[in-house]
Amino acid sequence: MAKKNKKADQRPKREPNFELFATIIFVVALIGIITSVILIFTPSISGEEHAELALYTYDNSEERFVTNDFPINVIYNQTSGLSENITLYTKVSNQYHTAKFFQIRLKISLQDLVINEDLFANSTSAYFYEEHWKEKIMDVGDVWGPSNETQFIFNFNSAITTQLGINPAGYKIIFELWEWNTSLEAFSYTGVHTYLTSFQLVLVS
Repeated sequence: MAKKNKKADQRPKREPNFELFATIIFVVALIGIITSVILIFTPSISGEEHAELALYTYDNSEERFVTNDFPINVIYNQTSGLSENITLYTKVSNQYHTAKFFQIRLKISLQDLVINEDLFANSTSAYFYEEHWKEKIMDVGDVWGPSNETQFIFNFNSAITTQLGINPAGYKIIFELWEWNTSLEAFSYTGVHTYLTSFQLVLVS
């Protein structure tokens, strides 16, 4: 019986095509990079658009803004009709997918005033501290404050106590966030608010 020629049965070996592999790897890597850039720079289309408003004080000993140790009272001189200064800071974050023109409104009301996402303090139920209202146009993702730009230095005066009276139950110090409504050509309440509650006046003569 004739022996098979083993050499004849063997298939020629293929050399790996390194250039092809390199091209495939490059294309895959490029697609990954492009996808990552799109994910980074394209605003998310999921999730609810909203704005945030937070209240801060400044801790001088630690030299930083904090969200605790808020004042609970202030000395009010009944003779001069003025209290000591109160200093607070706010922070606003624009999480909408468009730029917004925001306004922060400072108001003071009696302790029992109810405010929520639908109800804001009106001129009959609260003192409007309009000289301290702040405005800013904010781009998508912008954060405004806490900083000297969002610093509120104010006091209780005789106009407040005349309108609201001296209330043993205390007061609310309210910060509301409003945005410009182009249809109405006026600011509209966003429903976003924060406040200090049960704030007391320490009366002196």
